[in-house]
Amino acid sequence: MTKSYTKKIKILRIIARLNVGGPAIHTILLSEKINNDKYSTKLVAGPVPSNEGDMSYLADEKDVTVSYLNNLQRELSPKDDLKALSELLSIIKKFQPDIIHTHTAKAGFIGRGAAILYNSFRKNKIKTIHTFHGHVFHGYFSPLKTKLFLNIERTLAKYTDTIITITDRQQEEILKLGIGQKKQHRMIPLGLDLERFYINNNTSFLHTQYSIPPEKKLIGIVARFTQIKNLKMFIRVANIMYQKDQNLHFFMIGDGEDREMLEAYTNETKASLYITFTGFLKNLPDIYSSLDLVLLTSNNEGSPVSIIEAMTSGTSVVSTSVGGVPDLFTNYGKNYLVNPNDDVAMANAASQILLPHNNQLFIEEHQSATYSKYNFNRLVDDLMNTYNELTHESIYITA
Repeated sequence: MTKSYTKKIKILRIIARLNVGGPAIHTILLSEKINNDKYSTKLVAGPVPSNEGDMSYLADEKDVTVSYLNNLQRELSPKDDLKALSELLSIIKKFQPDIIHTHTAKAGFIGRGAAILYNSFRKNKIKTIHTFHGHVFHGYFSPLKTKLFLNIERTLAKYTDTIITITDRQQEEILKLGIGQKKQHRMIPLGLDLERFYINNNTSFLHTQYSIPPEKKLIGIVARFTQIKNLKMFIRVANIMYQKDQNLHFFMIGDGEDREMLEAYTNETKASLYITFTGFLKNLPDIYSSLDLVLLTSNNEGSPVSIIEAMTSGTSVVSTSVGGVPDLFTNYGKNYLVNPNDDVAMANAASQILLPHNNQLFIEEHQSATYSKYNFNRLVDDLMNTYNELTHESIYITA
């Protein structure tokens, strides 16, 4: 008698590092949820530099085992990259994945490079997926290095089965840059564990923790302290707003290589009286619920998690209009988007959104809609459909 059964679809998920930010949350949660009776997921990551916040604790909380490649570094390094490639090929040979899904630029380079090499010796090819959580083609590197990375991505796209972008605007931008063809692209919005933000009502955490008078309104930014986040702009905007209204206090929540420089800049501008640096904090639902307003000052973004989490928490947002940010705002909400480095425009928009009527309208338009669109169950369904399409629904073995 002939009997058939379904073999698990094996997903090898690769990310450059599990530093604080949306991609790390995204990959850890996916590794947890897409590991069941139909799928087996293995997560591979490089080390987190000592000057960045490390989110490996979330992997521990979710009982996700991470295989670390110590040579998988963010910067280009022929020596380290070849070692990482060799180590990854060994993992691929042992795990025998059906799909390699890469997240972030460097992981996409090493992961798809390994798949190309491995597939050159195989009849049954491993399928490849790459997710652009943002991109490094604006604001990160010199023109020469940017051109190099762009050429690498255009080449890798020819060997990639599915290219995922997380906003419509980002997809348009990636296609205009000549990375892949329309038929390869699929837009799948981020999915996050948002319920703990949606139901949190701890509006006094920051006031209590940092002894801020309860009548003061709190404005914050939650970010990696790195150049692309343009955090000097936040300090300048805080200076403008505080000169007009001393009933405000500002929080810079996060850490990174620019922290020392930013603290020095705050002292130089005499803003340390009303700007508090908290370092990296884990209890983000309490933080967003405590803030009256979140600012984002970046020069480039994909689909920033800080905005999604803030909106879901019922906190208003004013942001620079970059990358996929506008896709997160309603038509009314777009009134609170400004150009990069326009300090006065951001300060004015922030003052306007703090008015009770405007604040309430913003929350009504964004909170529930954001929660519905970016909750994690939707993302899992979207990706499982994508995996099924690539593997023709399932892999059957006849005995």
